[in-house]
Amino acid sequence: MSRDGLKVVLAGGGTGGHVIPAIAVAEEIASRGGEARFIGTADRLEARLVPKAGFAIDYIEVRPLRGGGATGVARGVASVPRATLRSVSLLRRLTPDVVLGVGGYVAGPVILAAKLMRRPTAVLEQNATVGFSNRVVARLVDRAFVTYEETMAAFPSRRVELTGNPVKRAILEAREKPRPPRRGRARLLVMGGSQGAFAIDTRVPEALGKAELGGAVEVLHQCGKGRRESVAAEYAKRGVDAVVVEFIDDTASAYLDADLVVARAGATTVAELTAMGLPAVLIPYPHHADRQQEKNAAPMRSKGAAIVLDEKSTGVAELAAAVRGLLTDESALAAAAAASAALGRPDAAQRIVDGLDRLARRAR
Repeated sequence: MSRDGLKVVLAGGGTGGHVIPAIAVAEEIASRGGEARFIGTADRLEARLVPKAGFAIDYIEVRPLRGGGATGVARGVASVPRATLRSVSLLRRLTPDVVLGVGGYVAGPVILAAKLMRRPTAVLEQNATVGFSNRVVARLVDRAFVTYEETMAAFPSRRVELTGNPVKRAILEAREKPRPPRRGRARLLVMGGSQGAFAIDTRVPEALGKAELGGAVEVLHQCGKGRRESVAAEYAKRGVDAVVVEFIDDTASAYLDADLVVARAGATTVAELTAMGLPAVLIPYPHHADRQQEKNAAPMRSKGAAIVLDEKSTGVAELAAAVRGLLTDESALAAAAAASAALGRPDAAQRIVDGLDRLARRAR
């Protein structure tokens, strides 16, 4: 291990569900005096979010191994050797103590390169179903950090640890602050997310109108790209006081100011809600083949922290009843908030970095 602290390369990306928890781990490494660097692809989300968070990133060229038919698979397989060689070159220069894969097809060649170089390796699995990249490398890595008990069986039993999904430091700082007092109305945060936001953008304003909550609620709604004006018009038509934006820069403050959240059920969203102890109405994205978001939401539903609605079978009336039922019943809202907080794992990043540190020490 370097004299200056733990050096970790975090490999992966593609979606916020991979990148945001990775940044949370990088923040924890940096807070201990260590060094975190990323390897990703130049045309995906990590290329924007990682530098914005203040971390260095290098790029490799690699294609996904799934999708695009036989031609797409062939191109993906053909890209692996070159991406692995590029990863070997990067790792020689960066000399990490540990390589952590965080999901996404870019992680595979980097993990493979680290194994060829006999560097300690680990993966982070954020979801309740194991992603394709992590399934491929499951038997190669020295350690797996998982969020859900259901995914532990995918990894060798002596190498897997249940840590929870890490959330960014801003969320951890916000959870320690007192919530602002109500301004006479309930505060609803609506987050459409990057996938399938259209259904939430269209249904929530109609549901609030049907629930006759216009004067009793104020809304902050993150909508899909290009729909701010149309969504704002739907709220105005129903007499609901709403601020509609395409992106919320300060998510931590938005959570702190919310009494209830309507959202998808991505792994990061669920981790942030439970870290903040927020009750929710969750509408899982319905088009994943493995029903990933439905499974992510299951613990919140089973513990009473969230009402989970099936987008395909649930109408506006059911959504209206769910939101109204929580916002107009203080005891029900408080019970759901307590259940959410009980599920939270705010120490996930700490536990993961502790595990990385142990791997590095054993390899010295």
